[in-house]
Amino acid sequence: MVSQIDERRRALDAQTEQLAGRRCRLLKPVRDHEGRSRFSEEPRIVREIENLGRRMYLVQFSDGATTFLFPDEVVVA
Repeated sequence: MVSQIDERRRALDAQTEQLAGRRCRLLKPVRDHEGRSRFSEEPRIVREIENLGRRMYLVQFSDGATTFLFPDEVVVA
């Protein structure tokens, strides 16, 4: 029997495949893991994850820096 958690993971995996590699536009200034403020860039979505019931995107900027963003912080191109 397939649990609800397994079904959710499969759905998230399918959605992640559709988003991975796509560019997004930031809706507000954010800080990357190195503490730099970002706004005018269009990072690439590396993957979508779920943590503690929250959906997030791991994004990578053109210089290789990464950070996690919530879906309401970006518009996917």
